[in-house]
Amino acid sequence: MTRTLTALFVSLLVLWPVPASAALPSDANATSRILSPLVVAEHLAEEPVYVHPDRYVSTESSLVLSEDRARDLNDRVTEELPGVYLAVTPWPNAPRSMGTAVVNRSEAEGTFLLVGDGLTVISVRSEGDKVPGPSSDTVRMVLAVVNQRPDLARADLGDRLDIALDLLGDEEAAAREYERMSSDGDPGGRALSLVVVLLAALPLVGLAVWALRRRALRPVRVVPLSEAVVDTVDSAAREELRRELARDLPSYGRRVAGFKGPRSRAAKALAAYEAAARVLDTAGDVSDLVGVRVLLDHCEAALTAGPSPRHCFFDPRHQGVKAPASLRVPASPRATTVPACPDCRRDVHAHVPPRAVLDSSYGLPSPYYAVPAEQSVWAATGYGTLAPDLVERVLSGGARG
Repeated sequence: MTRTLTALFVSLLVLWPVPASAALPSDANATSRILSPLVVAEHLAEEPVYVHPDRYVSTESSLVLSEDRARDLNDRVTEELPGVYLAVTPWPNAPRSMGTAVVNRSEAEGTFLLVGDGLTVISVRSEGDKVPGPSSDTVRMVLAVVNQRPDLARADLGDRLDIALDLLGDEEAAAREYERMSSDGDPGGRALSLVVVLLAALPLVGLAVWALRRRALRPVRVVPLSEAVVDTVDSAAREELRRELARDLPSYGRRVAGFKGPRSRAAKALAAYEAAARVLDTAGDVSDLVGVRVLLDHCEAALTAGPSPRHCFFDPRHQGVKAPASLRVPASPRATTVPACPDCRRDVHAHVPPRAVLDSSYGLPSPYYAVPAEQSVWAATGYGTLAPDLVERVLSGGARG
């Protein structure tokens, strides 16, 4: 009996769950601390808007906010909407459980708006009968408008949040917008209209089916795509990219010249701008033009005190969250890891060559990373994803070895 009780006690000790706080080392990395609901809650206790640094990565993406836009949102909420708090984080789709954790850890009371790695805005409210800020009905209507109104489907995050704050401060306007959206999207009316359209279109559908069957019986003549056509298309795309960069470069020059921030950031911004201008002057291949865009991203990061640019190894123009992708050398145990966008990671996992920047400077077009490192700074650094000194290398040796 004693042996049985001892064995049971030992089993309980082994299987007893360890608290999550005890499982984490005391020196957890900065990213884990930033993503913690407790850190977000502590920030919201001091300022009503929290924006994670990752949401500043690219000013061209509708999923991110510029620092100026985030500051404006913070000022608006502070002055116009007491009892409202906003957190923009990389949490996948801002799960409601994370929002609840923020509310439970926060000393503030009110309505907490959260945005994850997409554009959807959700809300979590403090418990209690007298929660400060807009009513729960108003919040529900506002979120329905900013998340479901058809004309906002392509609006960027900043515009969505501006509209949300406008409506949260005006309950009557929120009700009007919600009613207008609901009436425009009446499913009964849409269904009736659809039936009428289908009935009217039946004769045309029959005629189209007959014509398609007749056409299918005809022999199809396939015209092969010639190298000349491909060259023409590539040349047009290259020149369009060159014109775009030539339009953007002067504005960066003006911003660098008028920069009033710390000297170290001013030096970094100036170096990246000079490197971009130097490459653009001599760029003869699309791979060089892509490099100019990367260098301007470094200039932007220095001007705005944002994090270092995170690009896709295969093509820096690819959008989406960058994450490690494992590449293995064929018929070899050697492997390496590079940052890649979601599409490229999917291709790598499916053993399909990702769509990479092509380099035509040395003959037939080939992926830029296939060029010997001594002949291309882009290949040597993976457009800066493999080495942090891309700007210095361009200034000291140019884009080509």
